[in-house]
Amino acid sequence: MIIHLDLDCFFASCERVRNPLLEGKCVAVGGRGDPFIFDKKPSRAKKLMTLNSGAFVPSLFHADHDSRNYFKDGDTIRGIITTASYEARAYGIKTAMSVHEALRLCPHLILLPPHHLLYHTMSHELMEYLSSVVPVMEQYSIDEMFGDLRGWIAEEDTHEFIRHLQNDISVQFKLPVSIGASSSKWIAKLATSAAKPYGVCVVPKDEIESFVKDIPIREFPGVGKVLSLKMERYAIKTVGDAWKSKTLIQSWGRQGLDLYTRLRGSDNEAVQANRSRKGIGISRSMDHPIKERDELFRRIHILIRHWSHTIMKLGVNPTTYSFSLGYENWGSSKKQYTLYRLFNETFLQNFTIEKFKELDIYPHIPVTHIAMSASKFIHHDPKSFDLLEIQNDTIMRSLTDALTKVRDKYGMDIVRGGGEL
Repeated sequence: MIIHLDLDCFFASCERVRNPLLEGKCVAVGGRGDPFIFDKKPSRAKKLMTLNSGAFVPSLFHADHDSRNYFKDGDTIRGIITTASYEARAYGIKTAMSVHEALRLCPHLILLPPHHLLYHTMSHELMEYLSSVVPVMEQYSIDEMFGDLRGWIAEEDTHEFIRHLQNDISVQFKLPVSIGASSSKWIAKLATSAAKPYGVCVVPKDEIESFVKDIPIREFPGVGKVLSLKMERYAIKTVGDAWKSKTLIQSWGRQGLDLYTRLRGSDNEAVQANRSRKGIGISRSMDHPIKERDELFRRIHILIRHWSHTIMKLGVNPTTYSFSLGYENWGSSKKQYTLYRLFNETFLQNFTIEKFKELDIYPHIPVTHIAMSASKFIHHDPKSFDLLEIQNDTIMRSLTDALTKVRDKYGMDIVRGGGEL
């Protein structure tokens, strides 16, 4: 069978490992999108986090935050809830809720700033342990993992195995985890949802139909809001309804064919050891909309520097770049480009600034969100790159390598570009 592990309230659980006095209390971890990234005063303390290579993709920093002031912006409380303990959820506190609203619902909430180094480290250590007891493991996100027990644990012994595994994780790491198991990855993930909190659930192959028939279609992994609304227009409201709509769903082309096999638990999708990262992005929402374009592009320069460092640390060479600006009450502007250049920071700064200037189609409207991402990685093979640029890019690549080492040693702000001042 395939198992799926989901660490319950992971960030809050990690904070309880750090401070056992938080056990049983209403605890939430919130975030403000690393507000100090745009500080004009350089800091030698910032270290970019790139440890986790799963689906947890934002560029993050490790820094010691003052929990009393982290969420304050003058007299205003800012930020969103990232994780809330089950005790806090009983008050209606949810992920992505504003910190202000969370405190209104639960005035005695213990609100903590994020400690991403702790979360990445604990996830990494747990993954190393799991890889020693399960033959094939896949890191799906910072708090989710898949494992393949086929040929290792007999199906009839699955429940006993995952119950022991759950207990071992609790004893060794002090982390609560829910575990689901089935013959399919995505049915196993649904089983984990049924097991929460701190439970286990095994769904044998011959029981999949009865298990999924009443599950709302919007809760199936990979079925987002748009697709679920489309399916509901065809009276497909549950996974059971989808099972009865084979001809319709398969008429949607390759996407429909793949979706239907997933819904049936017959996709045979493998657990991917060393799951590769599909993209690298960085984005920030502004605490205050930015109208002045000099300040906007100063912030874009800063984001590019951190984005470039992440790409270099992961040793990949992107060929597709996507950019987005969000405007105050005016929608967004987005563009994507493909080009074959040997990656280096000088190229990235020049190219990205040029494209954001083209992207800024409403230059008099304040900007509320900046986003950039890179994907479709290729190997560093000179034959793959633009021959007119390869010589200069090779020189700039060597300089970027040196900058990466310096920033690793002395902090991200030790070398900054003129556009950031």
